Parts: sequence; C-alpha cells; structure tokens
Amino acid sequence: MVKPEGPDFFPGILGGRGRAVGAFEDGRLLAYGILQHVLPDSDDPRALLNLPDSMLRVKLAGASVDPDARGRGLQRELIARRVELAGAAFAGTPILLYATAAPANVASWSNLMSAHFTVRAVKLYYGGYPRYVMVHEDVGMESGAEVILDPADLEGQRQLLAQGWRGSKMVLDHGGVRIAYTAPPPAPPFGSFPPAAPRP
Repeated sequence: MVKPEGPDFFPGILGGRGRAVGAFEDGRLLAYGILQHVLPDSDDPRALLNLPDSMLRVKLAGASVDPDARGRGLQRELIARRVELAGAAFAGTPILLYATAAPANVASWSNLMSAHFTVRAVKLYYGGYPRYVMVHEDVGMESGAEVILDPADLEGQRQLLAQGWRGSKMVLDHGGVRIAYTAPPPAPPFGSFPPAAPRP
C-alpha cells in the first residue's frame, strides 16, 4: 500500500526538490510529511485532469507516523500544515496541489478528505499499483446526489470519475469501509445568468 523510499529521497527533498515538516516530542521524531514541487514526468496527472502544463505540480508526497504515536491526529495535522505551506510558498502561482493514496489505505485517503482533497482519478503508479489521485479543493463539495462504492470497485469508480463525480468522504456501513462519490453540480441552462447580488 505504501511506496518505499530509497536512500536518496530525503536528501533530494531537503536539497531543493521540496520541503519537509515534522512533529517532535522530547527530541524524538514522531511523524513527518513531505511537500514536493520538483517531480518526475511519470508523476504528472495534469493531462488526466485536463489541466494545462503551465500549472505547477505540488504534491503531498508521503507521510509517516510512529506506530506508538498513532491516534493523536498527527497525520491530519501534517496534511493541514503542508496545505498552508504550499499556499504560502506558491502564493500567486496557479498550482495543482495533489496527493496519491492506495484505495486500500483508508487512513490516508480519509484523512486527506478531511482537508478538502477529493478523488479525481484512479491511476497506476509505481509499476502498476492503483492509486487515487486526490486534488485539494478550495471549498468542500456541495451536498447532492451520492453513490456509495466499495474502494475495491475500481471500475465502478472510474466510470463515475469519467462523468465528473468526485470521491468526497468515507462511509461506514454494513459493508464496512466505503467511499462516497458526489455528483458534479448541474450545468446552468443555456443562456442563463447567475442571480444578481442583492443591493445593500
């Protein structure tokens, strides 16, 4: 479920390919998160998402929490800190802020959803392993029609994604952990205009 990092990954990040944030307690590293902006061509979902090549890719590129420190909200905090860091570091620049997560890694994608990341595509990474491509949205998804699917149903999810649906939240039901897909907002009728703002 998790891509192993080689020995050159962290020096590369600290050497200019990205930034790292960490949580420490009594001088011990409990958790870390990576924000990467220099990425290989193989990690480029812009065409898949119909986004221009001019948009800068910025990725939440991995995180880990010490098993003894789990359950304390550290992963969510690392996500929030990296979103803030990306906004500050690339202010004024159009960016695609995204992450990838294995469909079986519920902790990863559900925590990302809590920070307004939605599933926008399913792509094969790292030699053929399926990963959700999750994009940070400025606002939460509007409530609307929902379809609940098993995360293992990749084909069903791909069909909804092709129609503009987005994976928006984790659901627990009799089937176990599931993922809710939210319908795209309806297109306005041809020739319509948004309602005028009320006068003060």
